[in-house]
Amino acid sequence: SFDYETAVKYFDNDDYDDFSIRALRKKIVSYINSNKLEEAKLIAKQAIKLDENSEDVWLVLLTLAKLNNDLEIFNNFEKLSNKNEFKIIDYVFYDNGQLRNSNEDVAERLFDLVPAKDSSNLYNPENIDYYLFYLNLALNFKPQFNEVLFIKAQIYQELKYYLKAEEIYNKIQPQHALYIEAQKNIIINKKNSSKFDEAEKLLIQLIKVYPSDNSLLVLLADLYRTNKQYDKAIEFYTLLIKKQNISNDQLWRIYYMRGICYERSNKWRKAENDFLQALKTEPEQPQVLNYLAYGWIEKNFYLEKSIEMLEVAINKNPENHYILDSLAWAYYKKHNLSKASKIMEKVIEIAPGEAISLDHLGDIYFSLGRKREAYFMWIQALDLAEPVDNISESVQMKLDKYNAR
Repeated sequence: SFDYETAVKYFDNDDYDDFSIRALRKKIVSYINSNKLEEAKLIAKQAIKLDENSEDVWLVLLTLAKLNNDLEIFNNFEKLSNKNEFKIIDYVFYDNGQLRNSNEDVAERLFDLVPAKDSSNLYNPENIDYYLFYLNLALNFKPQFNEVLFIKAQIYQELKYYLKAEEIYNKIQPQHALYIEAQKNIIINKKNSSKFDEAEKLLIQLIKVYPSDNSLLVLLADLYRTNKQYDKAIEFYTLLIKKQNISNDQLWRIYYMRGICYERSNKWRKAENDFLQALKTEPEQPQVLNYLAYGWIEKNFYLEKSIEMLEVAINKNPENHYILDSLAWAYYKKHNLSKASKIMEKVIEIAPGEAISLDHLGDIYFSLGRKREAYFMWIQALDLAEPVDNISESVQMKLDKYNAR
């Protein structure tokens, strides 16, 4: 579970007696990722006797040697007959066969071993041990390496170790370009930890310090929206719309999000206007096309136009089950039940646990006279529905009315 501090407590226990190279390597990673470099060194010395070809073990030994200017360890390493096979060590510590002089260069090379923050590989559980291993080794060479701290915090954030992530994010210097992004992530993590008041307070303080940073106002509006405080969210989205320095990339989304707030507040005309404004800025934006079309479909407005819009959205995003659901529902409203059922069945293949789509497919099957299958879909929808879906009562009414339970 990547809780290295707890792991090393067990490794330190006298009852732990696994001294295989595999176990020792796990211990080394845990000690490095717990910032216990000296302890890791002692285990590495033990491990290298069992396997002198273990590159991660040598990384620890050479890190200590470089930090302590101990050339003897490097001499021992260079005597290995297969030293040219240690590609990571060669990349990190050597430049054209010569030992790097700068600790910062070594830190940069260790950082290069870790994927970028937007890479899915960064969060692959099989790799996290070693990505953190490289990041922590890098911090020994350059303790105030803000980019390393940011990626390290992001990994813990992805693991939902929010307090650990916050501790690391707070080490990033205020003058660094990543500082505001780090603080924003702390705010998001607090919100995800059901600490809304703390998140709100921290964000308002940050806005006072950086009043010209529009991304902070966007985050505040989003914070209120996700907390269902729609009036407050609308207030800040409106403030952003009135600004003169909002790019089109931001503007369509702000109109879209304010439209959602109006729609959730039962102010459809205002919501509709915002969705149309968003489409003026970004004419073929799939999310906006889908939200506006579905709103019309639910009200039996502009069914043909809605289908045209949804076809455009699907061309942009063909596997989006929300858009496919809307299209199927439009055909259902037009009484083209055969086409509606085919599309909705595809939705369930893509997202089998989507309660609203299961409810919709139940309605389509029922209209086709396939009542047994309709009941089955409704029962699944009721079992899977979340409060935010707002369908449990209507599904239960259908089940009761048709004696499905």
